[in-house]
Amino acid sequence: MARGIRLYDAVRDGTLDVKESSPDIIEVYFTPPERSLRAANRDPSKARSYRAKLLEINSARETLTIHPICTFGERPNFLKPKYAKVKQITLETQSVVVPWADAATLMTLDGILEVLEALPPTFTKDYAYGLGLAKPYRFILDAVEELSDSTEIVIGDKHPTGTDPEGNAIFFIAATDFEQIRLELDKIERHTQNASRSVKRTVSHNILAEKIGVPLLEASTGRHPYRKLFTSVAQGSEDQLSQKDQNAVIGALTNHAEVIAKDQPEKLAKLRGDIELVTLEALIGRYDQMLQQVLEEELWQNFFNENPFILNMAFGYPVIKVRDQASVGGRKLSGGGEKITDFLVKNSLTNNTAIFEIKTPQTPILNKTPFRDGVYTPAGDLSGSINQALDQKYQFQKQIAQIKDNTRLYDIESYAVHCCLVIGKTPDGDDRKKSFELFRRNSKDVEIVTFDELLEKLRQLCAFLRTSDAGG
Repeated sequence: MARGIRLYDAVRDGTLDVKESSPDIIEVYFTPPERSLRAANRDPSKARSYRAKLLEINSARETLTIHPICTFGERPNFLKPKYAKVKQITLETQSVVVPWADAATLMTLDGILEVLEALPPTFTKDYAYGLGLAKPYRFILDAVEELSDSTEIVIGDKHPTGTDPEGNAIFFIAATDFEQIRLELDKIERHTQNASRSVKRTVSHNILAEKIGVPLLEASTGRHPYRKLFTSVAQGSEDQLSQKDQNAVIGALTNHAEVIAKDQPEKLAKLRGDIELVTLEALIGRYDQMLQQVLEEELWQNFFNENPFILNMAFGYPVIKVRDQASVGGRKLSGGGEKITDFLVKNSLTNNTAIFEIKTPQTPILNKTPFRDGVYTPAGDLSGSINQALDQKYQFQKQIAQIKDNTRLYDIESYAVHCCLVIGKTPDGDDRKKSFELFRRNSKDVEIVTFDELLEKLRQLCAFLRTSDAGG
């Protein structure tokens, strides 16, 4: 195998099968790994029957056709086309830099992996994630689907950019135009990152500088229009304000905030509401995007740590965070106790504490096969997580007095420690939903909330704020 090609593991990534369907055509098929099949409720013993075409190489035409499919078993479109309209992307290898090898080499797995590895940087090269356009360049495909009903994109120099004049469902992109789009998207990404770094650096500096009476800085906008625009947006302006105008607005708000609050409180509240609504919409977009991915528990814990107010929505009363990754079985919350809870929070009015355990959206909450007709039992991950939370509660209640003394946090109480488990997604199907609701409504000591329920609560909050804003 050539150097630089990542090592694939059949158990983790699935396998590729190379088939010569004719003297000029080689087809490559993907067989998903057992874990993906189980996640999709498919029979792993029939793995070969679920294989799907990923690639077709035509040596006579010197074309390489990618079939973008979803390879993640937990997605509803598992082994189906990844995109809404476009089903395949063809590269004419004479005009797009794609390595070409003799038929004997292409019939080997190493040969196919070398071809994938040498694809242009605009393409996903890891078959385990499904081939197609890499995420930063997905906008190209979105544009094609918006501009046409084409099911195939052909990139090369044999046709000018546009739909097929013969009426076929093909959208041609000239190689030079494709490269121009790539360069522009890369340029935008660089300017976005530079603008973000500049604004973050300036904000961090200015918050501290203001406290110690040091002159404030201005975020560097650079010379390029993209950079100026992104800096302006990152600073909270939809229009491209000049530096002078930006300073005037910020200065006026800073210097006259108290006066405005007294004389025109509704306008100041409206401005604050607009800012919070935009921030909430961005948070919902980020949460929704994360739900589409397979992420580790630690990333979800970090996300809730950055946005603790989301956890408030799991309860019917106001809570504030005491500590994340709290040692509830030791002598201090920050100590090396064996029992670590993801979040320790407290009721902001009564000081009664609550424990949060965060799993992942992919964690199964029901067994796949029914126990009886229409009745599903909780999965081992769910029952195990509940016991984990209950054990943390038990250890915390035993150690609460010592923890308060050693940590000097006397405003926490363990009257009736509430446990909350954020796990999995709401199951599909009426019987599975019924079984899940019956189980969790009878779980009186641990409140169970799914990741998609929290997202829906965020969306409802956003809709309420929008409605309130419109009514005001």
